[in-house]
Amino acid sequence: TNSPSTATSAPEYLDYRQPQKSETEQTCPKAMPQPSKDLVKAPLNPAKSDGKDSGVMATAIAGVLLILYFGMNLLFNIYNKWLFSGPLPAPVFVTATHQAFCFLGALMAAAFAPESWYKRTPLEGSAMWSKLMIIPFGFCLNIGLNNISLLFCTLALNQLIRSFSPVAVAIASYFIEGRTYSYPKQATLGLLVLGICLGVSSSPDFEMLGFLICAASVVGSTLQVVLTGYFMGGQKVTLHVFDILLYTAIPCILFLVPLAYATGDFPKTLAAIEDHGVGRFTGLVIAGGAMAFSYNIITILLIKYTSSVYYAVAGGFKVCLVIGSPLLFFF
Repeated sequence: TNSPSTATSAPEYLDYRQPQKSETEQTCPKAMPQPSKDLVKAPLNPAKSDGKDSGVMATAIAGVLLILYFGMNLLFNIYNKWLFSGPLPAPVFVTATHQAFCFLGALMAAAFAPESWYKRTPLEGSAMWSKLMIIPFGFCLNIGLNNISLLFCTLALNQLIRSFSPVAVAIASYFIEGRTYSYPKQATLGLLVLGICLGVSSSPDFEMLGFLICAASVVGSTLQVVLTGYFMGGQKVTLHVFDILLYTAIPCILFLVPLAYATGDFPKTLAAIEDHGVGRFTGLVIAGGAMAFSYNIITILLIKYTSSVYYAVAGGFKVCLVIGSPLLFFF
């Protein structure tokens, strides 16, 4: 049997290794710790607040890009209209030089930019390559035919016809990206079509050849915009803005060079060099190439931060600026 001294020594031995408990703690179960007032006031899901901050930042970026897009588009259209109507009437050849500048800019970014800022995204699979190659084909229809249409119609009529782009993009995005639209939006697009038809039919500068060329450029613009939005965010592997330029610029040049030869742009280019000199010719090409590179970067980023349909609708708002600008610059 245990002696009394042994029975009382065991708890004393344990007390040296465990904290002393009060009589209340020994009889009552330990209460759960209550959260402090600061913890109660803290947000239950911090990710939501971060999401709001990132949403505000994305909206601000999209707003800045939209302003830059309006300004650069207006400047670029006025410059091209002046260039093709006077010093260098070779729109397809000039468009090819623009793509060369875009490729060189993207290549310099891939070669010298730090990987934390830009790292080239490799393309995997023939299907991805095939879909990506539709972008340069659409670009050639868009920019090439649009520049040619400026030879046969005024800048105001050109922009009025291209205002049909939101409708074309909405239809294409429905089939390619699976986007759906509410009935009010469909009604708005229908009113847009009606307004364009009334404006084009009553235009004193209307010419059927220029209208058909410009309408074909809208089809190319639709393919280019929708597929750019698809590869910038609708794929499992998204592409950087420089990836789009790096992969599509050379195919665009390969499409445009034969078209430039067929339209007689090479003799016109040689004649422009003889008339204005190599120095001025080079300056005109560099100025146009720099604007084209900046415009493409802004356009692709705007599609990335918004959507292809938003970009097309924003393109409709710039028509007011482009239609009104000739009154200031050419009259």
